[in-house]
Amino acid sequence: MLLTSEIFTASAPAIHADGAHLFWTADNHESLTVSITEFGQSAPVLVRDIGTGLELIAGASRLSILAALGRPVLARMVQDANDIDLGLLYLADNVQRPLHDAMRLQALKYFAPRMNEAALAKDILPRLGIKPQSKDGRLFLAWLNLPEAWQGLLERGNVPLAAATVLSRMSEADQEDAAPLFTGFSWSRSNAVNVLTWLFEAAKMTGTSVAEVMKQAGAAAIFAQGLSPKDAIARLSTAIRQVRYPELTRLQDRFSAASGEITASTRWRVTQPDNFETDGAELTIRIKDAAQLEKAVEDLKTMSASPAWTKIWNLGGTDD
Repeated sequence: MLLTSEIFTASAPAIHADGAHLFWTADNHESLTVSITEFGQSAPVLVRDIGTGLELIAGASRLSILAALGRPVLARMVQDANDIDLGLLYLADNVQRPLHDAMRLQALKYFAPRMNEAALAKDILPRLGIKPQSKDGRLFLAWLNLPEAWQGLLERGNVPLAAATVLSRMSEADQEDAAPLFTGFSWSRSNAVNVLTWLFEAAKMTGTSVAEVMKQAGAAAIFAQGLSPKDAIARLSTAIRQVRYPELTRLQDRFSAASGEITASTRWRVTQPDNFETDGAELTIRIKDAAQLEKAVEDLKTMSASPAWTKIWNLGGTDD
């Protein structure tokens, strides 16, 4: 590859800007538009001669702005560049551009068919601000082996980078069946990883599919309710967790019902502090004056006589 010293002007329509190496959308910052409008183009775009005209290698934002202004484009010629060279020049030209996970994956998807994984990790990940041996580095490489539909969900911000770990353990059929959960919503890291893990584990434990676990959780009915994204994610998470941990869910439901009976009409809270790994309960209250303290003590005495405590002490048993 040769980055020549040949700099010339060309009309914007004469430069083709549809190459696969232009893997990020042109980012026309208002400040760049103002600068070019006021002072002109200070740095040339990079182009190459493809026989049928000029092809843009880097400088999409500058080209777009100059085209809109109807101005000629200052260009620098590149010779003998292969596909990898084109991608590397594009990265170099965008070195100051802030990156997010979607942009990193888009860049990796360009280079992945053109070099082996070792070269990808060693040479491309660092250019994207990722250490090759880091957890994020391994996650990005894992995403390259996931279906395009899931890659699209990451690029749109619907799923987090960390979801690659559990997705990689799923069969293609399970991956396909789980995708609708994320198509219309943007999930947080913890919620997404938890739900995918519960789906995978529940399917493995019962010898069924992710589709069957979702059916047991009533996912279709939850979608049909037309809930807000926040409420839908909460409902789906709760329902799928219940399928994964049916006994824990039963304990939580019994505890919540019993504690509600005990604390009715008081400011006290009764909680189970260690996820039912041990017996017992924790009582808490917040007070700000002597009157509230006196009332809290009176309520506690009344609460101590509640028959619902027997349910707290016997969560795993029956109500008989």
